Amino acid sequence: MCSLLFPLMLFYTHDLTDALKERFDDMDEIRDVAHHGCSGGVSGFIYHSECSEFFDTHEDSVEDVCYDMLGDDWIATLTKYNNIDSVLALKTHAVWFVVEAYCQKVMQDVEQTVAA
Repeated sequence: MCSLLFPLMLFYTHDLTDALKERFDDMDEIRDVAHHGCSGGVSGFIYHSECSEFFDTHEDSVEDVCYDMLGDDWIATLTKYNNIDSVLALKTHAVWFVVEAYCQKVMQDVEQTVAA
């Protein structure tokens, strides 16, 4: 879903950034998530229960990223483009959005380093 390129990463806590860095250490997987998103299945972010746990652990930061990238109506934006019919589905799509944004940022940084 997230196809935005942005100059600065909007992750405000080291906990969220550290969790994503720890989970995503394979550049091939990062590239796949950046290009294809999470909906095809990304280990640790497949089931609503996994995404809900991640969301609950990093709720403020996940919401901040969604708010800053999607605006005041970030919940409406996520629900508009996804089949969200429960709180668990909303948490899943918010987490997927953040994961995809993180992977896209990593790829953007790699591409800028290679181009330099």
